[in-house]
Amino acid sequence: MKQQLLAILLLLPVLGFSQVNRTYDGTNNNLNNPTWGAAEEHFRNYMSNGFNDLISEPGGLNRPNPRDISNAVGSQNEFSPNEFGLSDFVWGWGQFIDHDINLNDDNFNEPNDIPVPNCEPLFDPGCTGTMTLRMFRSKSDPTTGTSVNNPRKHINDITSYIDASAVYGSDETRANWLRTFTDGKMKMSAGDLLPWNTTDGEFNSPVDPSAPFMVLDGFPLPTKFFVGGDIRVNEQPGLMCFHTLWVREHNRLCDEIKAANPSWNDEEIFQRARKIVGALIQVVTYEEFLPRIGVQLDPYSGYDDTVQPDILNTFSAAAYRFGHTMVNGRLVRFEENGDDWMFGAKDLRDGFFRPEILKDEGGIEPFFRGLAAQEHQFVDPLIMDDIRNFLFGQPGAGGIDLLSINLARARERGVPDYNTVRVDMQMAPHPNFNSLTSDPVLSSHLSAVYGDISKLDPWIGFMSEDHLPNSLMGEGLHEILKLQFQSLRDGDRYYYENDPAFTNSEIEALKNTKLSEVILRNTIIETLQEDVFVAVPRGQLAVELFPFPEIRSIELSAYPNPVQKYFNLVIDNARPSAATLNIFDVSGQIITTRSVQLNKGRNEINFELSDQLANGLYVVTLESDSGAGQLKLIKRGR
Repeated sequence: MKQQLLAILLLLPVLGFSQVNRTYDGTNNNLNNPTWGAAEEHFRNYMSNGFNDLISEPGGLNRPNPRDISNAVGSQNEFSPNEFGLSDFVWGWGQFIDHDINLNDDNFNEPNDIPVPNCEPLFDPGCTGTMTLRMFRSKSDPTTGTSVNNPRKHINDITSYIDASAVYGSDETRANWLRTFTDGKMKMSAGDLLPWNTTDGEFNSPVDPSAPFMVLDGFPLPTKFFVGGDIRVNEQPGLMCFHTLWVREHNRLCDEIKAANPSWNDEEIFQRARKIVGALIQVVTYEEFLPRIGVQLDPYSGYDDTVQPDILNTFSAAAYRFGHTMVNGRLVRFEENGDDWMFGAKDLRDGFFRPEILKDEGGIEPFFRGLAAQEHQFVDPLIMDDIRNFLFGQPGAGGIDLLSINLARARERGVPDYNTVRVDMQMAPHPNFNSLTSDPVLSSHLSAVYGDISKLDPWIGFMSEDHLPNSLMGEGLHEILKLQFQSLRDGDRYYYENDPAFTNSEIEALKNTKLSEVILRNTIIETLQEDVFVAVPRGQLAVELFPFPEIRSIELSAYPNPVQKYFNLVIDNARPSAATLNIFDVSGQIITTRSVQLNKGRNEINFELSDQLANGLYVVTLESDSGAGQLKLIKRGR
């Protein structure tokens, strides 16, 4: 971090500021409308009513079968990179944020299975004509769906706000289970991983029957699994890594807060760390993620209590599912030096609901190195087989098609067709498929399967639009994402730039923090590109930056290493000589130069690093008439 959070973020008692904290369930954020954005409240039905009977019956009855559409338009077996060289961190962070703001669980009493086309090779190889893809209707408010004047409304089980509820939970019971109640810290397990669903959070301990509920759609189902703030933590390894990272950051902050404020109790430390973590998650979302994917928001002008922050039904059921098309079928993993990880890459289909992967195969670092190195897929209607045919299991053994689910989900949630959504958003409807996309092959496939653009499902429409300049997406998707994320920002009284618990200096320090810095100070990863949302091949980061051809080599060492600010450089020299010491960053730029006179034998030189230097890898080089040497130096924040 370019400024030390210890000095800036941790001195509230000295400055005399009081702490006002969010509720866990999101209530009372808006004092005039205390349920806005709260858990267990309705999604916002911003668009026209798309139910077939305008009450509750799923729409789209005049549209093709979702699996037929998936097969005709969505099949993808080969990698198709995005146009900006962006990394897998884009869809990884996108999913993490989705799980912080949006959850509409299934109602298992309302099956809504999708028929499989007769004799389809994967899902009906026996030509029974009776096979289906498992699906249920979404949880809804039972007091709704009674008439055209009271159509069905659906429930967001978690808070709508970007408030780190994915880390802490959307209710106090879950939050309390996750806490140690000592020095503000949260439970962790061996390897600094998330706690397991056991009596003490360790894998080998007995299962705790009071552990919070977690979704487990894997086949077979694990009996021991990670517990986190969101019920979907165990879905895939990359997601587990993000959850683990933020609990580590919380506990790291607790140590700093306690050191700066020795009189604070557990609750005060916990809530301050929680507030900072929530702010950092907002910073990554608004300062890195959204700009990188090309979502252009209006400048922030302060909190507006007339802005309703609740998640749009169309955003939840269709638009924000755009990340599904970005996902690669394989999660690559790397050693620090760029070699393939000893356990290899992990096919996504083999990682669903298998939390033991992190425990048994080296933790979160190999996955983060891989996410930063691999480019994500182009945003289009195509989805890799790992989630189009093998989601949560093999075909015929639990595997389902996420593309088909996306289409059926919007229909059963009452989202209208794509062009109606455009009109509702004050955009002109597309008259035909050639107007929607300039890709003649895609236009032909859409025309063949739908026939009429007025029948186009919203997810397919969003994914098929020609992309805007400097954006991963087209006009319709951009406008819905802009509306939603502006509402989440402007309608949040605790948005970090509006929170009175932060001073202007603290807000500036938060805003300048990069996700890469949070990763470097909470993992053993030595180096990452500053912007992890832009892919950089791992080997390019991990090479020896300054090789020396000289025969004579001088051994360098440093302590402490990793370093926060001050360190000592130790040089064992064969004879007296003049030398030049340089410190380089990973881009090869010189940070510091010093001329020194070396004595024969052991030499020890004191160094001080600027607070303005980002965390990460630096290289110390020595050149003299008696030899040369180099040393990797890791800077970490306090």
